Amino acid sequence: MAAAALLVALSAPVLGAVADAGGRRKQFLGVATGVGVLAAALLSLTGPGDIWPVLGLLIVGQIGFAGANVFYNSLLVSTVVPARRELISSRGFAFGYLGGGILLAVNLLMIRKPSLFGFADASTALKFVFLSVAAWWTIFSIPLFLRVPEGSSGGEKTLGGSFSRGFSAFISTFRHLRTRKNIFRFLLAFLLYNNGIQTVIMMAAIYGKAELGLDSGHLIGALLLTQAIGVPASLIYGAMAKRFGSKRMLFVGIAGYIVIIFYAFWMKKALDFWILACMVGLFMGGLQAVSRGFFSRLIPEGMNAEYFGFFSISQRFTSIFGPLMFALINDLTGSSRLSILSLLILFVLGGLVLKTVRSPENAE
Repeated sequence: MAAAALLVALSAPVLGAVADAGGRRKQFLGVATGVGVLAAALLSLTGPGDIWPVLGLLIVGQIGFAGANVFYNSLLVSTVVPARRELISSRGFAFGYLGGGILLAVNLLMIRKPSLFGFADASTALKFVFLSVAAWWTIFSIPLFLRVPEGSSGGEKTLGGSFSRGFSAFISTFRHLRTRKNIFRFLLAFLLYNNGIQTVIMMAAIYGKAELGLDSGHLIGALLLTQAIGVPASLIYGAMAKRFGSKRMLFVGIAGYIVIIFYAFWMKKALDFWILACMVGLFMGGLQAVSRGFFSRLIPEGMNAEYFGFFSISQRFTSIFGPLMFALINDLTGSSRLSILSLLILFVLGGLVLKTVRSPENAE
């Protein structure tokens, strides 16, 4: 996962600049989606002992998914007027949790009760789980390609011209990003607090099993509960951002996660873990959605995919440093509780940097 995140982080800004130069955001989105769908489908052909093929396909699939998100996020700019972006971004996360939760529930039922679906055993059902992921991904991508507008482009007609102009634009933007201090500060703040968010999400199951001894039933059930709560919570969070201001709601989300970490450090029984899942569901999607909408209003016009490439760097590096810090402290102290408590520093620092960011309506 770290290897895939690093590859996407390094390539996303360049590919984003190329897509902007030639107006090929949907074309690049289609390629990345195809890569992810193919990797998911090919996982159905693997079996016991196929460690390296599985790891290879996992990396390819993650690259497809993460890469597609760069161009998907950039379409928010060409599709939605600035005043509604946080609201629409929140709806995107909400429907994502709904779709992901439904498919996950069906897939788990296929594995636990294979006979209900006409499968001989769980291993056979698992092959069809991967095929269902590929089919689901494909089917629900079709409306986007048919209905969502491409948006403006840099005017390049040829793919070669797009690469040449896009790479030059990337170099120029990279050099001048630090001079656009407001954008740079927001990306730094997002890198910090989103690091904490993603680490809580990724490490929750490990933490629950290590510290509380929970079985897979509790862990999977809590994950589904988080997804279910994330649907209405993301919608409500987006509406509150529109009413009370995006930056204020970002601080509310950061404060919410600080409470979550203290609660996780304190919890002692299975019920506590389920309560923790509810708390994470309340803030998880909303905070990320409002961050995406807030950033979309900071970036220069016509450079949406390019700048969302840099946004992707902040997203992808959270899959590297947060879990690494969690594991390192756990190895040094032998306590997952201290590891989870250490994440406080990410949210506190992220909040302090965010305080220096001007809201889009006040930015120059």
